[in-house]
Amino acid sequence: MNELRNFSEFKYYTYSQRECTVIKNGILKNYNFIVLYNVKTYEMRVSEFTDFFLHKERLNNSIHTNKNNYGTILILFLNYIFFNRAPKLKNIEELTIDIGNEFLNKYVYGDLQQQSNNRKMTVKLDEVIQKAEIALSRFYKWLFYNEKYQMKFIKKNDFVYKDSFRFNINHKIFRDTGLKSLFTVEYPHKPSLQKIESPDELMVYTLLEVSKQFDPMLTLAIALQSFGGLRRGEVCQMCRERISIINPSRQVISFSVDLRQEYMLRSDGIRTGNIKIPRIQIIYEAFLPYISKIYQQHLKFLQINEFDKDSYGALFIGKNNKALTTNSYGSRFNRLIPKLIERLGVMANSGNVNAAINFEMLTKNKMTTHSLRYFFTEYVAQREPPHMVAMYRGDKSIDSALTYLAKARSRIKYIQNIQNSFKDDYERIMGKPFWED
Repeated sequence: MNELRNFSEFKYYTYSQRECTVIKNGILKNYNFIVLYNVKTYEMRVSEFTDFFLHKERLNNSIHTNKNNYGTILILFLNYIFFNRAPKLKNIEELTIDIGNEFLNKYVYGDLQQQSNNRKMTVKLDEVIQKAEIALSRFYKWLFYNEKYQMKFIKKNDFVYKDSFRFNINHKIFRDTGLKSLFTVEYPHKPSLQKIESPDELMVYTLLEVSKQFDPMLTLAIALQSFGGLRRGEVCQMCRERISIINPSRQVISFSVDLRQEYMLRSDGIRTGNIKIPRIQIIYEAFLPYISKIYQQHLKFLQINEFDKDSYGALFIGKNNKALTTNSYGSRFNRLIPKLIERLGVMANSGNVNAAINFEMLTKNKMTTHSLRYFFTEYVAQREPPHMVAMYRGDKSIDSALTYLAKARSRIKYIQNIQNSFKDDYERIMGKPFWED
């Protein structure tokens, strides 16, 4: 098979990856597919290689896994062999393992694009290379065993398997047979910045203050990750109808987020985020006064800037007046980190030892959105037993925990105590009142 046989002007075509959202009985299902895209006429055709994702080994993967672990590298590979390589491949059946070696060793050092001049900026990390090897090996296997193709230079004995053993959830040994890489790749062993897994209160609270000043749209998002343990994709699925607040006598005793299913939040069909584990997420009670104030402040911000007109009720809006995607959120979050480092530097120069430690940590390590979930976990783990930590993190069913909370009358008093503790710690760490309107 050769889907390029009907195209006379190859130079205008490129392989690309697209996503499609389908509603099945009220449930959103997301699929990714490979397309041939004409950059001149904007014509788009679904590629025959999309079937790779529909194979039983990948059909039930999350779209995140299929796009990032497979799709990204396959797009680069297909563009390389059909459009960028010299000589270009005329038919996929002429593919060889040597071509795969050639591609991967160029990919490792960022030499796929001829105009690339800065090699250091594009050198890949070892774990990224390993994923690329696995993805490409499985693509070769799919081609070999697919009846559509008669691979001329790939043989059955090229595929070697290895056994690994691990424990399953019932603590029984589980045997896993995996495909070894078909390729020989030089690893550059590029040093990487360690991700920060234990940001302290000063770092997180200061980040919130920086966000209020430089990108107030993100303040609630950062708070939901820091105080609710939400993942980045879950934050970008937020809309008004998901929020439920219980505040008898004007005291907030419950703030929950309904994450039982994904919503479509944009008219253009672009997926904003994903929910890893469907659930109703309870915000840890110690944070309720603070996060409820941030939420109310966020609603005012949306109203003042006329972002509250969004027909989907999205809580985070991008520059195009559409719901913020995970990529956009990540990019804007990253732009706050230099401001955070600068703010901590000023505090350090004023004699704040804790700020000096954080300043040093941020200059040598990487702060990510997931670092906020680590902060949340550590904060709650210091105050609650493991099964409660799992509930607040959204790691498992919370039915039994909800029953426990409903029956425990002393819980109200406990909530008051931990809220007061959070307030006192905040004022001690930040050196200012808990909340300033």
